[in-house]
Amino acid sequence: MSIKWFSSKHATSTRLVAVAAASVVVGMAVGIVLFHLWTKPMAPSLPTLVPTATQGPTATSSKPTTAATTPAATSAASAQLTPTPTPTPSAPTPTPMCGGPASMTILAVGTNRGFYDLADVIRVVRIDFVHGEVYVVPLPRDLKVTLPSQATTYPSPQKINEGYFLGTPIWDSKANSAGGAALLAQTLAYNFGISVDHYVVVSGQSFQDLVDAVGGVQVYLPAPVKDENQAHADFPAGAQTLDGYHAWLLARIRKNVGDLGRIQRQSMILKSLLQRLTHPSVLPQLPQLVKLYKRLVMTDLSAQDISYLLCFAQRVPNVADHVHFYKVPRNLLNEQGEIIYIGKEKSSVPQDVLLWDERYKQWLHDALEGRVQP
Repeated sequence: MSIKWFSSKHATSTRLVAVAAASVVVGMAVGIVLFHLWTKPMAPSLPTLVPTATQGPTATSSKPTTAATTPAATSAASAQLTPTPTPTPSAPTPTPMCGGPASMTILAVGTNRGFYDLADVIRVVRIDFVHGEVYVVPLPRDLKVTLPSQATTYPSPQKINEGYFLGTPIWDSKANSAGGAALLAQTLAYNFGISVDHYVVVSGQSFQDLVDAVGGVQVYLPAPVKDENQAHADFPAGAQTLDGYHAWLLARIRKNVGDLGRIQRQSMILKSLLQRLTHPSVLPQLPQLVKLYKRLVMTDLSAQDISYLLCFAQRVPNVADHVHFYKVPRNLLNEQGEIIYIGKEKSSVPQDVLLWDERYKQWLHDALEGRVQP
């Protein structure tokens, strides 16, 4: 009887061990799947970017030390006579908030119609998780650039907004959905030495839906804005609340102000949208807005990356005050007409392009690091 009891108990223990082991294996498998989903980009990732352009003027070399002051004997004697200074304790390295990286640089692209269109809006956004600051730096769509030959067969020079369009599946049958963002990111690295970590692409319709979801944006226009070529747009002077369609329409108008003036209007609209998104009345809607975001935006951000950004928005007091929108320095760009390529064809007439030099390149880097005033 005791033998049967022992055998039964042993069998029961064996089954419990087997169940426990199976539970551990299943738990590990589920954990691996969840972690993969948590860290998986929502769309294809960018290729590895290697900045190849110089980053502005090189630093001035230090004054060389004369031979009279540096012979070995003199150095040895000085070492004996000079007391060893007490090391100054170094300040502790600040820890990035939210458990995220020290910083994150995102290429933000706005297109007119769908995800595969000309890049009407180009911004490079750097989020500093250590100091709690965000720098939003615009690049005019008419910048004359050279497309990197290792990334595309299209000839150069082109306008930078083509650097997105020509990488999309519409123009490159071998490209994936992120081809446009990849080519534009490589173009930034090749021309300006700027490397980005992620990309976000928003279509015109997506932007309209997002503005409507937060109840519109408030803007102030010092003078009326009219353009009969843009759906007979007619905006009065003064403060007004715009729905998604009219905010998108105002952001597109460049009549009388050119692309640089339009960039300033776009920044005004984006500031207002940011203020709405970070308003206490809207914060409870963030989970719903994230779902809308995932439907309307093409990005390689993962759920984990988005959690860092949401945490940043909640941890930084008055976060809108810590987002710095930069203006394009007109004195660093020269507008003129030039024959360039449009796709694979040379233009038959000169196209208005913006020419730049090392000074503009240096300004881009300084702005992204917050070393210059917006």
